[in-house]
Amino acid sequence: MTLFRQLLLTIVALLSLMLLVVMGINFQTTKDYLVNQLQNTTQDSATSLSMQVSDFMAYEDYAAVESSVNAVFDSGYFSEVRIHVYATDKDIRRTNDTQVKGVPGWFISAIDFRVPTAKAVISNGWSELGQVYVTGSAGYGYYQLWLATRDLLISFVIIGGIWVALGGLALRWLFRPLVEVERQAEAIQQRRFVKMTKLPKTRELKSVVESMNRMAEKLEKEFAAEAETAQWLQAKAFKDPVSNLGNRNFFESQAQAHFSAADRATDGLMLISLADLAKLNNERGYEAADTLIRSAAQVLSEQISQTGTSATLARLSGADFIVLITNIDYEGLTQLAEAIMLGLKELVPARISYSESVANIGAVLIDENVDRSNAMAQADAALRAAKTAGINATRVFDLETGQEMAIGRMAWKDMLESAIEKRAFSLRKQPVMATDENGKVLQQEVFASLEYGGKQYHAGYFIGLAEQFDLGDEIDKVVIDLVIERLPSLPKDQQLTINLAASAYAKTTFLGWLDRRLGALDLKTRQQLAFEISEQSVLATEDHAFLLAQTLKRHQVAFGIDNVGKQFSAFQYLQTLMPDYVKVDPSYTKLAVGKDSESFFMHTLCKMFNSLNIKVFATGVETAQQAQTLARFDIAGVQGFGVGRAESF
Repeated sequence: MTLFRQLLLTIVALLSLMLLVVMGINFQTTKDYLVNQLQNTTQDSATSLSMQVSDFMAYEDYAAVESSVNAVFDSGYFSEVRIHVYATDKDIRRTNDTQVKGVPGWFISAIDFRVPTAKAVISNGWSELGQVYVTGSAGYGYYQLWLATRDLLISFVIIGGIWVALGGLALRWLFRPLVEVERQAEAIQQRRFVKMTKLPKTRELKSVVESMNRMAEKLEKEFAAEAETAQWLQAKAFKDPVSNLGNRNFFESQAQAHFSAADRATDGLMLISLADLAKLNNERGYEAADTLIRSAAQVLSEQISQTGTSATLARLSGADFIVLITNIDYEGLTQLAEAIMLGLKELVPARISYSESVANIGAVLIDENVDRSNAMAQADAALRAAKTAGINATRVFDLETGQEMAIGRMAWKDMLESAIEKRAFSLRKQPVMATDENGKVLQQEVFASLEYGGKQYHAGYFIGLAEQFDLGDEIDKVVIDLVIERLPSLPKDQQLTINLAASAYAKTTFLGWLDRRLGALDLKTRQQLAFEISEQSVLATEDHAFLLAQTLKRHQVAFGIDNVGKQFSAFQYLQTLMPDYVKVDPSYTKLAVGKDSESFFMHTLCKMFNSLNIKVFATGVETAQQAQTLARFDIAGVQGFGVGRAESF
């Protein structure tokens, strides 16, 4: 509510209060006056009647007495005139029901108007012959009281309305400088730093305007610097540093808005998976892999720009790209997929790809009836069909085919449920090596693969579907049990780290199960375990992460956070969760071992973490030389192919 309205309402409230007080005083005064007048009238009438009938009573002429009663009753506003005769012990009376005309019923019900009754003794000489009772009528009192109240209320409403209107005009005139200050504040909020050239004459308002002008000048400089920082952070948060395309966060935000729109048409969703990227990275190094990713991203951007349609292009993960194309038909989607594949094949002669197998493309046509989850399932089914078809194959599903192929997700659900029931998961471990001279193994991170039909599927292949089917907690339970069972066969100083899904620890039932499971172990066994969660899941479910951290600390089990720095958060969660260690995202590992100008963020992170007594592990280390370079950042351990590959156990 604006200050103008608050002051105006205050004026109205004060006037209303004054009206109520004045009306209350006037009402009570009028009522007391009417009661007194009626009381005097009834007393006079009673006295006069007693004198009139005195002689008639002496002669027992009761007919004359009754005539006198009728005469008095008809001459005034009375509800009853009664004479009690002592000689006969009977009453001579005249009564009439009180009728109030011209007065609302609610007014009569609300007002307690006490009608007076006057008495007078009838005597003749020294003998008392009877008693006169005269009761006034409330009708006249109610009527006069209503007229007085109504007229006073109407006059106050008219006068109050005039004063409120005049007061509102006066306030608007006084508030003109404040309105300009408000507009200036709104402009500053929109990052338009205007200044008021006309200063008000009122001393207080003038001081406010001058202060606002100085603040606008100062904020103009500060916001300029903030805008530059925000633009940099936005690029870091929503831009993939290798491909220069949008990252997963960017696509998720765009897709969420797109699929929630009510005016969707026929769109296309395409998944592109580069082939043999891991082999290229292992044999030729990450620079060759980055070159392939950048070249593929350039091909995608060029081909999509030629379609002339609106599209969202992003890199989901290492070798996977995704494209959401709006308002496209099946033929256009097919032509785009083929054009992209032709462009990617041109990377073979340039020896950018690992081999002649460059990529596979799966695309699906979707309409407004397909939600985001179903669309991703259909696109994933199309990509799997393309990989099954062979190298450099593409598969484009129309609306009907996409729906049919999405049924394959249910087969995956059956596969996951069967694997959970049979505990058909194989485990591998990858070491985290210390950066000091000893170079000992600090911990071993556990990776789980699903075994089904003689084949193995790594977690990156099935964990997304497990999350969709709400089976993440069941898989984590099986993996935890398998790790605990194998601890006795491992060295006592070796610590195994288990990654937990956000959907698992977000459930109180899982936390209760984990609490009981750890409670059944001895202290030495618990100290051989460590659990970690991703920073992204921490930011999404910080309350649940806090409960998990408290549960693990209560059992003296190590707790860590993975992929730190990837979300560009403000790291306030560190003081709440206080993990034992953090694993810095691999993207910062590459920056740290690159140019000195690009390693400042790793320096900042390590300094902040060490000030909180949190160990820092660097991930994605590809060479021993990188591990030596990272040692100068006060990093406790390193993990990656350069220091140790994952092996079965």
